[in-house]
Amino acid sequence: MGATLRELSLPRFALRRDEAAASLAISPSLFDIWIKEGRMPKGRKIGGVMLWDTEEIRHAWQHLADIGDTADEDENPYDRVVA
Repeated sequence: MGATLRELSLPRFALRRDEAAASLAISPSLFDIWIKEGRMPKGRKIGGVMLWDTEEIRHAWQHLADIGDTADEDENPYDRVVA
């Protein structure tokens, strides 16, 4: 059975892995990579369930948005072109 309107309208303070990834519009596997790279916070295991704090995810996202992806900016797109 799906979530009720009341459940959907309640503020969310924590998300499961797939929900956290969906909130960023990325796949769960990319979310895992971002965690390993330190771009996203590690979740917390509470009562056998891994949860991510929504404010920590929002803060990490804002930091990423502010700094951009500098790794791509430093790379010259013509370095790998064979003439």
